[in-house]
Amino acid sequence: MSLLWDWPTRVLHWAMAGLFLGAFSIAVASSEHGRVFPVHAAVGLLLGLAILLRLVWGFVGSRPSRFASFPLRPSSLARYLKEALAGQDRPTDGHNPAAGYAALAMLLLPLALAATGIAMGLGGKWAEEVHAVLAYAMLSVVALHVLGLAWYTRRHREAIALSMVHGRRRLPQGEAIPSSRPFMGVAFLLVLAGGGTLIWNGLDTRRRTLLLPGMSTPISVGENEKGRQGLEHQGDDD
Repeated sequence: MSLLWDWPTRVLHWAMAGLFLGAFSIAVASSEHGRVFPVHAAVGLLLGLAILLRLVWGFVGSRPSRFASFPLRPSSLARYLKEALAGQDRPTDGHNPAAGYAALAMLLLPLALAATGIAMGLGGKWAEEVHAVLAYAMLSVVALHVLGLAWYTRRHREAIALSMVHGRRRLPQGEAIPSSRPFMGVAFLLVLAGGGTLIWNGLDTRRRTLLLPGMSTPISVGENEKGRQGLEHQGDDD
């Protein structure tokens, strides 16, 4: 077993998975009129921060984690799916074409979710339906990703999901990365912790508002007529 995934990739992978499932679960289980619902927005924004960090790492990280290593040519995907359906596919190092497209979708969709969530908070009614569609699209991609992992594990007798825990896989000689970059993994954790603290400090569950770092006016979260009235009164007092 050789080292394939560095610490930053693994840290961000599990952070993104946990944050998306957390945000989605809160949104589904709570009412837009309730005080718990704004936590969904806070978690979603932290997910957006994790995505931005992963995008940066996709350009400067270890070789298997870089976007340049993703096999994203449509012809590669078509060939891979054809071989997989025929039972002729071979084990791959890093992302196979299907996993590469899934990874790209799981990076872009949360960014669109964060953007439409902010647009909703700023009064954009058009964004509400788009936000819901994107959320279920993301859930579908995650489900397909998990099914793909299960299929690959059974097909090739390799528990590749565990490689995102310990970072190791069976690799040809010379394909392993030289370092797991633990200090960068800790640095990303600290950035997420700091970002989470700033977001949490700007959250007002009573008024159902969220003050984003760098903004002077809070945004509304969910059905928030009382919150909007409170902000209007605050502006009158000023």
